[in-house]
Amino acid sequence: MALFIVTCTDHDNVLEKRFAARPAHLKRLEQLQEDGGLILAGPMPKNADDLSAGFYGSTLVVDFPSREALDEWLKQEPYLEAGVYKDIDVKPFIQVFPTGS
Repeated sequence: MALFIVTCTDHDNVLEKRFAARPAHLKRLEQLQEDGGLILAGPMPKNADDLSAGFYGSTLVVDFPSREALDEWLKQEPYLEAGVYKDIDVKPFIQVFPTGS
């Protein structure tokens, strides 16, 4: 297995699309967590005290057998399908802390 950090950047003015696609997005992440592939995930709000200001995007740290397997999984990302994400950047990641995980 290999860890990857996935940084997704939102298009401008897609807050309604993001909220509409959120249930399907969360369902996929919950399944990935159950399968042991989700390390962490969350949105990057423009203002944490006012989510109506929108989001820069999302960040995930995931564990997949290969980059190719991750790419296949990302093709079905609800936020990508709904036109929320304009870019997805994937980089290999090595977890150093916390230890004992």
